[in-house]
Amino acid sequence: MSRESTIPILLYHKIGDPPRGARGPGHYVSPGLFRRHLSYLRRCGYQCVSLLDMTRAPSALPARPVVITFDDGYRCLHEHALSALVEHGFTATIFVVAGGVGRANYWEVTAGEVEEPMLGWEEIGEMQRAGLAFGSHTLNHPHLTALPTAEAKREITDSKKLLEDTLGEPCRSFAYPYGDWNRAVRELVAEAGYEAACTTVRAAARPGDDPLALPRLNIRRYNVTPRFAHKLWRAERARR
Repeated sequence: MSRESTIPILLYHKIGDPPRGARGPGHYVSPGLFRRHLSYLRRCGYQCVSLLDMTRAPSALPARPVVITFDDGYRCLHEHALSALVEHGFTATIFVVAGGVGRANYWEVTAGEVEEPMLGWEEIGEMQRAGLAFGSHTLNHPHLTALPTAEAKREITDSKKLLEDTLGEPCRSFAYPYGDWNRAVRELVAEAGYEAACTTVRAAARPGDDPLALPRLNIRRYNVTPRFAHKLWRAERARR
């Protein structure tokens, strides 16, 4: 893969239909649309690679790679995304709010969002055995740049330790909650030992990008297949 190649990193949140009263319905992608996205990717020759493969060995990537990520770790991923990914032979990285495992989305509920159940450890283990990877999305999903340094460090490092201790493997990837980061936060992520970290900057990635500040393409409810295809084309074209 050349330095001129692009790597779309897709960002999903919830796979399902928005419940009544949802304040952020765009974060819900229906199970049927998600399957159509995967079918489109496979039909167009995309090969799904892991986030760490992308950062560790960019020269060994296939001609048309794509990375799939999910933020937060909602239970609906086990219900609706797992089977679709397995059927298509795709992998994904799920960035988990470690303090919310087995609970609900308390950081959203306090902001007025409807309650959604989060993945439990048993479900995470099943998805891990199916080939999905898990990274950290902090302990409690805070705005990291608004925290004192010691508290931001605790969110970044303690979530990593909790995931490693429970899942029995190194946690090497991270996603900044709300896409909120700066140089100081990036350095804390580096010091904690993460190899890759994702932002919400809207662009396709390229070999040579900072592995701790990777851009992603936010996929939302209204990205029906033609719009999804155009979003990929536009992002890849913009960085060639």
